[in-house]
Amino acid sequence: MTIVDDILKVRRPAPRFPVLSTIAQRFSPRVINGSPIPKEHLQSILEAARLTPSARFHQPWFFYVIKKDSAAFGKLKLCIPERNGWALNASLIIVACYIPNDPQGIQNKWAQYDLGAAVLSLVLQAQDLGYYSRQIGSFSPEETKKQFSIEEHQIPFTLIAMGKLGTDKDYSTADKEYVEKDLIPPGHKEIIYKEMK
Repeated sequence: MTIVDDILKVRRPAPRFPVLSTIAQRFSPRVINGSPIPKEHLQSILEAARLTPSARFHQPWFFYVIKKDSAAFGKLKLCIPERNGWALNASLIIVACYIPNDPQGIQNKWAQYDLGAAVLSLVLQAQDLGYYSRQIGSFSPEETKKQFSIEEHQIPFTLIAMGKLGTDKDYSTADKEYVEKDLIPPGHKEIIYKEMK
């Protein structure tokens, strides 16, 4: 058995009830192979976000795609803390922004919720195409806004590192701490609801 086999066994526990295979297979690795994502796959991933429902259909989201082979990718080192350095091996990083006000300039209190829904849509579409995603909350929104000239009305909320799951070779050369963390079982909550009568 290889290290990737071990990680898949630990990180993909069998669901207790039937769910979509894309959901059952999804997890967020720290070791991602940086091979490029084809344009047509990236278009499908972003299309899934575009088609997400939102409150009053305001669609308060915007995404900046930073590919590993771009000049802009190096600027991410200024935005991401060292403990999240694993992300710099990803094929690309998406800066997910929310737009806090509706088209009339009134605060949209559902904007962050709607962005989360759009991000989940693109993460699941990516997973269906064979790409893994790990989101990063620990980053500097201010530095990200500055480095990538993000429009004033858009607020960076999360970064999404994306790519193929690391190979055995990738895991053998990765920081041991990242490998150990990827081997930790997810520990999903047992009780998430109560049926009301």
